[in-house]
Parts: sequence; C-alpha cells; structure tokens
Amino acid sequence: MTDFPPPSDRPKSAKGATFGLFRPVLFAIGVIGLAMGGLVLSHRSNPQIAALPPKSEPGPAAAEQQAPPPSVPVILADSQPAPPVTAADFGRSGPLDLRGFQMKPPESPAADAEPQASDVYELTLRLEKGDTIEKMLADIDVAEAERKQVAEKLQSLLRKRRLAVGETIELTMQTIPEQPDTPRVLALSVRPQPEREYIVSRKDDGSYEAEEKIYKVSPRIVRVEGEREGSLQQSGVKAGAPSAAMVEFVRALSYDVDFQRELKQGQKFTVLLEQLVTSDGKVTHPGRLLAGELRLMKRTVVVMRYRPQGGADGFYTPQGESVVRSFLRTPMDASRITSRFGMREHPILGFSALHAGVDFAAPPGTPILAAGNGRVIAAGPNGGYGLYVKLQHTQDVATAYAHLSRIGPGVKPGVQVRQGQVIGFVGSTGMSTGPHLHYEFLKGGKHVNPLTQKFAMRGTVGGKDAARFHALAKQYLAQLKSAPVAGEPANPAATKPAPKKTAQAPKEPAPSLVARNN
Repeated sequence: MTDFPPPSDRPKSAKGATFGLFRPVLFAIGVIGLAMGGLVLSHRSNPQIAALPPKSEPGPAAAEQQAPPPSVPVILADSQPAPPVTAADFGRSGPLDLRGFQMKPPESPAADAEPQASDVYELTLRLEKGDTIEKMLADIDVAEAERKQVAEKLQSLLRKRRLAVGETIELTMQTIPEQPDTPRVLALSVRPQPEREYIVSRKDDGSYEAEEKIYKVSPRIVRVEGEREGSLQQSGVKAGAPSAAMVEFVRALSYDVDFQRELKQGQKFTVLLEQLVTSDGKVTHPGRLLAGELRLMKRTVVVMRYRPQGGADGFYTPQGESVVRSFLRTPMDASRITSRFGMREHPILGFSALHAGVDFAAPPGTPILAAGNGRVIAAGPNGGYGLYVKLQHTQDVATAYAHLSRIGPGVKPGVQVRQGQVIGFVGSTGMSTGPHLHYEFLKGGKHVNPLTQKFAMRGTVGGKDAARFHALAKQYLAQLKSAPVAGEPANPAATKPAPKKTAQAPKEPAPSLVARNN
C-alpha cells in the first residue's frame, strides 16, 4: 500500500494557485458591482439627479494622465422624506407608475362595531284544538318571560271568554341579533268578532300593553247577480248570496212561480241584500233579503220585503199585493217533474197503479217546505214511502212528503209548522229509484192532483201604508240595478294596502272606541 502525504503537504496545482491569487480581486469586483448598482438605483429614483446631462467619459489618455483623487470621507446628507402618493400620481406616467395597483383603504374601527340590523316580519297562526296562546308562542321559540306577559295581557281582555278552535292570530315579530333563535313579539292581535279586536303590543321599555277596539257597525245595501245552474238556491249561494236569504227568495217565489214548468237553466236573477259592515269594511252579517228579481222566459217576477204598521215582515209584489197564497204551488226549488199524478206502471213493482202524487227530482239534501200552515200528524218511517211527513192544514186538506233523507229539525207529531218552514230534505229512502220528493195533496181524505189546485192571493198594502210602500218599492227597483255588487269595498280607500304593523301601531283601522289595560 502506498502512503499519501497529508493534504497540507500536497503540492498545489497551477490552476489552484492561480485561483488563490485572484480570489481577493474577485471579491473586490463583487463589492464594487454592488455599490455601483446601488448608486444607479439611487440615481434613477431621484428626479433631480436624473435630469442632469450625462458627462462625457474621458478617453484612455486622459484617464492615464488624471491622478486619482485624494481619499476624502463622503458625508451623506439626511434624506428628506418622499412626498406622499396622491390620486393624481395614478393618473400620469412617470418614473413611479403605480397603475394597475389598488391602495387598500384603512380599516375603520367603527365599522367593526356596527350592530347587525334586526328584521321585522308578519306571521299568521291558527288556533288548533288544545292550543293556548302561550303554547303557540312557545312553538315559535318566543322567550318564556315574553310569552307569559303576552298571554296574561290578552287574557285580561278576554276575561273568561275562550278563543274558538280555528281562530286566526296575527303576529308582528322581530329578530334579535344577540339571540337569533329567539324572536321577539312586537304585536299580537285577534278578532273573534268582526266588531271587536283585541291587541297586545310591546312598549319602548319592553313591557306589554293591551287594548280592545270596538268598531262601529252600520247597514249597507248590496246586490248579488247570478244565473241558474242547478237549483236556484245553490246558484245564489255560488254567486255570493247567503243561504238563508236564498231560502227566503225561493219561498217568496214559490207562491207564484211554477218551478217545474217555468224555471229553466241559464235564467238570471238578482237579489238585494242589507249587510251589516264595520267601520273598517268587515262584514258582520252577510245580508238579509230586501228584494229579489227572477227573469223567466215570458215574464219577470219581483218580490219585496215590507213590514206594515203593526204587522210582521212579509213579501209583496211591486203593486203592493202579498205573495202569500193559501198553499205553495210547489213545496221546494225542484228542477223537474219526473212523474205526474195519475195511472202509471210502477217502476219497481212492474204493474199499473194510481200514482197518487207528483214526483219532483232534486239533488239529495234539497230543503222541502211546508205547503201551508198546519199540524204534523206523521213524521218517521212509513213502509215504501221511506221517511215520511204528513201535515193537516184544515179539517179537509192535508199534504204528505215521502222518500226524505232526513226530517227537519223539531218536526214531530203534534207540532205546529208555518207555511214555508223546512220540514225535511230530499232523499231516496223506501221504494225509490233515485233522489226525489213524492208530494201528495189530499181533500176530504182523497188524493187529488196538487198541480191543478187554485188558490187566491191574500191581502194588499192599503191605507196609510200604501204611500210608504210605493216609495220603498221605487227605491228597491232602482237599487236592484244600481246598488254596489256584494264583495266590492264600500269605498276606494279600502283597496289600499294596510300600513305595516309596528310595535307602536300594530294595526291602524278606522278610529274607534278603545279600552286600554296597561
């Protein structure tokens, strides 16, 4: 094995020796290059120095004759702070072009401290079976203390009254930024009757106050126009008239109109109603019948309500004649006759026999009216007649009604009924092939044809009542054509949207009597 001398004793190569000689020179060149780079950058950044004309560089001969300057310490003057950058600097080109950059605005401490805005919104709830106001508020996450206050204030107005199932509760709510899952009740209102409203609202100090608003109620005359599709009563209800008013209209017409022969589909009618309306436009009563007009194929029938002095309300023709006859021509608003009085083949038994009455086809549940004043002598099941009612009107005259689906309320043997009173409803009980009324008329115990009986008119308006009636009749005839249509607002202001509810003013209907309970 050959021994090598240590590194320190190794002979240096020519290349290594040359690098060792030039190492200090290379270091000095690097330092000078860095210094020159700094001066160039300083020169370019100062506009005054950059504006000086460049000096001509001396030739090689002059450089040789020129002696090096003496070494003098360089004292740098304190640099002045650079002028602030303005918006104008961004609009011009220059040594310092900052186009394309954006200055971030300083963050304002006030912006971080700005509170989050709360939201106010409306909410409608429906009272279900077993609900209380406090339970309803708990279901929407209202704080316990608040919902107890609201419930107590409302109960102080209701006293011992209870809200009905299905009642609508109107709420104005507000979110709380500190507690986003616990909304605040600004106002609660409930209106169990159109003329009464109960309101609980939040005050500025966080407590609640309760008030009861009572609205003034006044009458308003409106009209309902319709076209017969099905029964006249159902057509009127579909057009917007209350059922009770249409029953009165049909009853008043039934003395003079043959519903089976004269009444056709598509015939038009108008009823005049007297509604009761609150000062803010809510209807407290859908309307009682004042007058009605039915336009038949060959004539128009008009009936009007009137109360003679010392008498009761009744219906009259425009000429002042009472519409009441001894008996109704037909006992209901029927659509057509399906079987007349006389001999016929029985549809179920299959043999010929006397059909002792008249059959009127009508939808199940159609009300059946008493043809005249009388006493109930039968009410209940009666063999092939099904559910059956029989009335004794005079010593010689009686009427009978068969195949009823159910008997009218309070109708039982021995009870007195009035002409036009509902004694039952159309059905198909007993020996029947479909829903209809079998109507019989008996004289001296014998069956006669109900459609051939003639009955004279009763009474007319006379004496001191005549002038008052004719003035009222003229007014009704005009209003049947010009009165506002039911459902339209009483005044244009009612069509404007209600103002937004707030804690100070949860609702602003027309001013009214207010009882406060703080």
